[in-house]
Amino acid sequence: DIIFKGTDGSSDTTFLTIDGSDAGTATFNHDIILGNNSFVQFGDAGEKMLGDGTDLTINSSNDLNLTATTDINIPANVGLTFGDDAEKIEGDGTDLTISGNNINLTATADVVIPANVGITFGSGEKIEGDSTDLTITSGAKINLTATTDVHIPNNVGIVFGGDSEKIEGDGTDMTISANNLTID
Repeated sequence: DIIFKGTDGSSDTTFLTIDGSDAGTATFNHDIILGNNSFVQFGDAGEKMLGDGTDLTINSSNDLNLTATTDINIPANVGLTFGDDAEKIEGDGTDLTISGNNINLTATADVVIPANVGITFGSGEKIEGDSTDLTITSGAKINLTATTDVHIPNNVGIVFGGDSEKIEGDGTDMTISANNLTID
């Protein structure tokens, strides 16, 4: 081993230990400070960290793996940017904002939204479920633009207002019920 020691005031301190039995592992007692435009390189030049006094750049010729066993904390109002600022994920301590041209979900299983939490479009349109009923809210029309049939299961109807106005089929017969049925 190579051990660098010194005396600061009246206290003896070990500044650096280079462990010869562990292939030269260096253990510093405190900070390592590199000047601007200096870097730490791992193996070949494909993996390194570079600081220029403004930005810290981490280069990897393959994947960059984060293997933390607890949270990765990013301060409020600091985001993750992909490519340039056109694609970004950022939180302000209250709301999380995901911005981009198209945001594609390519999940191979369900996207689960908790009960009583909805998806809001603009300010007056919302889809929300409470584990029993699904509610679609709109300040204007709701347009179905399917290019084939809209299927409603047997014995499930379309209700207008209360249960007194209903259209329902059982797979054989169609029932239209109402107090007064007006055909215009």
